[in-house]
Amino acid sequence: MHAAPIARRLAVVLGLMLVASLAAAPAQAARPSSPTRFTGYAFDTCVAPSNDVMDAWNVASPYAVVGIYTSGNSRYCDDAKQPYLSPAWVQRQANRGWRFLPIHVGYQAPCFDSRSAKHRMSSDAATARRQARADADEATNRANRFGFGRGNTVYLDIEWYDRSDRACDAIVLTFIDAFVERAHAAKYKVGLYSSGSAAIQSVDLARQQQRAGFDFPDQMWFAWTNRKANVDGRPYLSPALWPTNRIHQYHNNVAVSFLGRKVTIDKNVMVVGGGSRAAKERKVCRMSPTLDRYRTLRAGSKGKDVKLLQCLLRRAGHGATITGRWNARTTRAVKSYRASLGWSRTPVASRPVWTALLSRGSTPIALKRGKTGEPVHRLQRSLRAAGQKVTVSGIFDARTVTAVRAYRKRVGLPTYQTADQRVWAALQRGRR
Repeated sequence: MHAAPIARRLAVVLGLMLVASLAAAPAQAARPSSPTRFTGYAFDTCVAPSNDVMDAWNVASPYAVVGIYTSGNSRYCDDAKQPYLSPAWVQRQANRGWRFLPIHVGYQAPCFDSRSAKHRMSSDAATARRQARADADEATNRANRFGFGRGNTVYLDIEWYDRSDRACDAIVLTFIDAFVERAHAAKYKVGLYSSGSAAIQSVDLARQQQRAGFDFPDQMWFAWTNRKANVDGRPYLSPALWPTNRIHQYHNNVAVSFLGRKVTIDKNVMVVGGGSRAAKERKVCRMSPTLDRYRTLRAGSKGKDVKLLQCLLRRAGHGATITGRWNARTTRAVKSYRASLGWSRTPVASRPVWTALLSRGSTPIALKRGKTGEPVHRLQRSLRAAGQKVTVSGIFDARTVTAVRAYRKRVGLPTYQTADQRVWAALQRGRR
């Protein structure tokens, strides 16, 4: 038996143990929601995955958003084919940090391939409007049932159709207009999903032409399987008209596995609501904890970084006085803190001390691309102290992904893009 297969199996077993521990961990209640201000990755799949799969993918995958099929008379994966999808499932995933794309697959274009079992909208404009309003009511009511209240986005799925049939194309626009109007009246936003060359291009042209009285979708989710993970929808979608609310489904029906859990998915990248935006950095002792570099400090040191060190030691319960000058109490506090980590009582605040101090606090199950907030600031600061090149922006961006993967490799962890609890544990032990 070769060593490499054994190592791989051991890694999988350890991963399974980690996932099990995370699943058992108590989670704070979170309100299920669609992404509002977000830049990052999403996946959608016909059948909502099991809790076990979602837990594994939360830890190891770059995806922070999942598309779920919640309503519509043309869903292939309707309720009868969804063994896991329920309001309780949605709430559980929300508690673990997932966001959602609630998808409605209802009436399709009159010229949609008749061999399909999908329902087609009427070619009569008045009837198509009534069907659209009924679909919007179903989409918003079902979204609400799954926990997505007012202000969230529902996604209208209009599959590919031949736009050269002008009468058909006109009916599709009529349907979209009525659906969006009705959903907006119910205080929901609408994302339009379609092939770039179908309804996406049709709506884009309507906006170019400044079509009067038309209710436009809030987001444009275009399917174009060019395998390019960007939100450039040209020639189908004008970036100037949809600058910050675009989702690109760029790779379809691909089998992907994380921690041994394989799912066939569609891959998406998205920028919505203007993209991920950082919260204001929290100060400690009325000062920013972000420094250009975290130098080694010892007796005789003075300055802003000494003041920050003293503040962090005090907050960690080690009794330093905040003077900006290394004094006897700083020596005792550093020695005490090092001892609490099982280290020698050397009176020196080196990079491992900074790394451990800066990473103290709550440990989210997983941070990944697009996440924002105080834990991201803290992660970036502690990675910088650990020697990684990263901007402390409060947004988990591409540079942070690079820094996390480099840090994981350095401390012997699988090089996922995520900062999971093993990353936090390593940082809080001062590992570099």
